[in-house]
Amino acid sequence: MSERTEKKRRVNVFDIVIIVVVIAVAAGAYVFTHREKALETKVLRYSLELVECPAGYSQKIQVGDRLTDNVKNYPMGTVTSVEARPSVRLGEDRINGNVVESVIEGKETVILVVEANVVETASDFKVEGNYVVKAGKEVAVKGNGYAGKGYILTIGR
Repeated sequence: MSERTEKKRRVNVFDIVIIVVVIAVAAGAYVFTHREKALETKVLRYSLELVECPAGYSQKIQVGDRLTDNVKNYPMGTVTSVEARPSVRLGEDRINGNVVESVIEGKETVILVVEANVVETASDFKVEGNYVVKAGKEVAVKGNGYAGKGYILTIGR
């Protein structure tokens, strides 16, 4: 007659309480150590150049218009200034070998100054935490009844 030396382990209420407490403490520690820091927002002004727009295009854009990124629909800020210039393209003078500017008839270049609330990180500015503003970046913008493509020219504080 052999006696069983092994006992079956049963899960009791006390074991369940201990497991729940351990999971709760681990979850609390994770949330406490991985929460986002409250980042300070700043007002940033930057300028956009919309290139080769149809003549009269700048008259559709009004100060106070809210701009949106035409690719990801991120807010880009509010227009504070609109300026139109004749659209110019660089070309080569094949006779003399020089680079010359030529005006494109029926087209204009539109310079917009945009103001936005941004969060500044070590490497960039993000409008409302999403749209990244960097000088030289190609942009596709849309406003109320218009859209255009161009580049970010300057960034100022």
